[in-house]
Amino acid sequence: MLSPVARSVVFERTFTPSMTTNARFAFALEYTKDIQGTKRFFTDVLGLQLDRDHPTFVQFKDASGAAYAIASDEPMDKGDYPELWWTVDNAEHACAEMSKQAEIAMPMREMPFGKCFGIKDPNGHVHYVLEFAQQRPSQQL
Repeated sequence: MLSPVARSVVFERTFTPSMTTNARFAFALEYTKDIQGTKRFFTDVLGLQLDRDHPTFVQFKDASGAAYAIASDEPMDKGDYPELWWTVDNAEHACAEMSKQAEIAMPMREMPFGKCFGIKDPNGHVHYVLEFAQQRPSQQL
């Protein structure tokens, strides 16, 4: 959930009401006490591009347009952080490169859905990095 400040930064666009209210994923939001250090983690380690920048809110996007955000103000609801997943083309290469700049929280694992590992950001949160398997157990709809 976005705090009032984050909402004011994100929702500058005007939305046209429609007959349906289908939800679309916008981004995962992580609260941090170190916005500059966390900002560097997402740009330097994960390679995300800055999309929006504010002293208490930063939004990133990846090459496919997926968005992720961080904020340093108060969350709307106190609760646990969600599990966050990122995809890469080559998990072994990504693990080797990212381990030079971040702590590996979970070593490389071969799962039915692909190869994955976990890295810690400056706040101690684990981010899971995944190379999808050619044949995954789930089916695309």
